[in-house]
Amino acid sequence: MKFNLIIRRLGVALALAIVLVCALALFSEGVAGALFLPSWAALFFGWPYLSRKLDFNFPKQPAPRPPRPRSTSPKRLVITAVFAILVSVVLALAINSERVLILVIPFWLVLYYGWHCVSRRLPFLDFDKAPASPGPKRPLWLRLMRGALAWVGGIGLVLVCMSSTVIVPITLCERRAQKVHDSIRIGMTVPEVLHTARDCDVFQATSDAPYDAKANGDNIPAMSLSWRKDGSYRTYDLAARRDISLTESEVIDRLHATLHDGYQWHFRYTYINMTPQHVSFSVVFGPDGRVTEVKPVYGWD
Repeated sequence: MKFNLIIRRLGVALALAIVLVCALALFSEGVAGALFLPSWAALFFGWPYLSRKLDFNFPKQPAPRPPRPRSTSPKRLVITAVFAILVSVVLALAINSERVLILVIPFWLVLYYGWHCVSRRLPFLDFDKAPASPGPKRPLWLRLMRGALAWVGGIGLVLVCMSSTVIVPITLCERRAQKVHDSIRIGMTVPEVLHTARDCDVFQATSDAPYDAKANGDNIPAMSLSWRKDGSYRTYDLAARRDISLTESEVIDRLHATLHDGYQWHFRYTYINMTPQHVSFSVVFGPDGRVTEVKPVYGWD
């Protein structure tokens, strides 16, 4: 029995360590990865001290009790999964980050294995308790209707929760794109737009300048950029066949040299999420180098 208690404490400490690391990964993935094993070990070996201080001795050696009916176990499995998805969705929308959705599995594990502790304080949540003595038998049509409604409602709730894990990333992606879209105004210059709109996953700049498609690919009036945390830019140099780092002034000079002045330019901002659908919008510059149109945000895959 003591070995069983150690295994249970290892599992609970692991679940809490995963939740802690996933929360830290939202701010720094490197720090979260380095703290995973130390946090797991600290929670496991420090559990007796924490349980004495917080008066929360779980998991403890269970007292002998009659076996629970197996027929009710799927009910707890589904309900805790729905709760885990709902909590992750609400948290993702609250802090505006789709990375929170990776907490679904840790939340599910904590809710499923910690449900007995909660149900002891809230008895109406104890789905595994023995059924009450049967009352008068209901008519067959009423039992069939109740069963059908329960199945339809349960399946519908599960489908809604599962679809939310797809809808939430797309919604957050559209929110990011719309925020940058609204920050760009008609009449802004190229340096102003470049400095204002930095939050995107893929940036592409093209021009209507004529070029020979059969000639060397270096003369194509197009350019891709990405941003780094230190404020610098990165682009792929076709001539050098490698990525190079650029400052903002160097990027502006390179855009003028690549896209050519006197023609219409197009800046396209694309946002990627964990679903196949991407979100984009485009900014159009006139021959005078000022914004003439900011096209609406749209999704594509």
